[in-house]
Amino acid sequence: MNTPLVTIGMAAFNAANSIEQAVRSALAQTWQPLEIVVVDDCSSDGTAAVLEDLAAYNPEMRVFRNAINSGVAFTRNRILAEARGSFVAFFDDDDESLPTRVTAQLRRILDYEHNHAYGKFVVCHTARRQLYPDGNERISPTMGQEADRVAPHGIAVAERILLGAPLKYGYGACPTCSQMARLETYHALSGFDPQFRRSEDTDLNVRLARAGGHFVGIAEPLVVQTMTGGSEKSLAEELRYTLMLLDKHRDILDEANQYAFCRQWIENKYALLAGQRGAFLFALVGMLARHPLATIRRLHLALPNVGLNRALSRLHR
Repeated sequence: MNTPLVTIGMAAFNAANSIEQAVRSALAQTWQPLEIVVVDDCSSDGTAAVLEDLAAYNPEMRVFRNAINSGVAFTRNRILAEARGSFVAFFDDDDESLPTRVTAQLRRILDYEHNHAYGKFVVCHTARRQLYPDGNERISPTMGQEADRVAPHGIAVAERILLGAPLKYGYGACPTCSQMARLETYHALSGFDPQFRRSEDTDLNVRLARAGGHFVGIAEPLVVQTMTGGSEKSLAEELRYTLMLLDKHRDILDEANQYAFCRQWIENKYALLAGQRGAFLFALVGMLARHPLATIRRLHLALPNVGLNRALSRLHR
């Protein structure tokens, strides 16, 4: 097996209490050679000092700092600009990755490229073990975990994300904190859209799907994700950027004649997450009257995520 250089990219913001643990999980990866590129998004706490201390003793680590706070999409694009590796694996500043994560993802991508991709883009995510502030834990699966078969790919993945369209083997989350792909794949997509301070990962996945990309996954939870709140993660901000995502890719929704329905579904979902059960039920009755089949289908697909949505609701409220 060839030994390509892998860049571990980490966007950091006000993570003084968690960044050292996250970086050390990157340093502990079994894959070699690798480099670690960290971009501090103008933190106002002690994050920069922690990073400087770590970089002083770890030559494989390079640290950069944004002049002003610019958001996670902008920061990840700077990581991509500084990356020297053939592959990029994104780590979050408050998560830990198991030591075998990079090796497992790289092998999954290379095997899939050899057997199924036929020159198409390939992105790999792993399942995650999520830790919530109330002590609860859950395993979050990802898309395309089934080995030895063609993974979800192309416009069908975009329709799954935007419309909730059924897709065999196409269920599970695809966040950037568990993502790895070739650097050239990110460049071909022009990286992350800096207009998005939330949902930037979903937008990238939709654009990758529209470009014919394949989504492969690893069922083992190789990322331990600490679930945290914050003003930038409020339900209002999540709703704002999710609606912005629908507007950006409106052509797909219009082709299915579901733009208005999907906007109402999202708005109603966030009303429920915000604890507005009366408003949710009232709107749901109206949706069932106007769009019975589409509403029943979305309800059916939403049932497996009830536990996740309850956890998110507690986290953000």
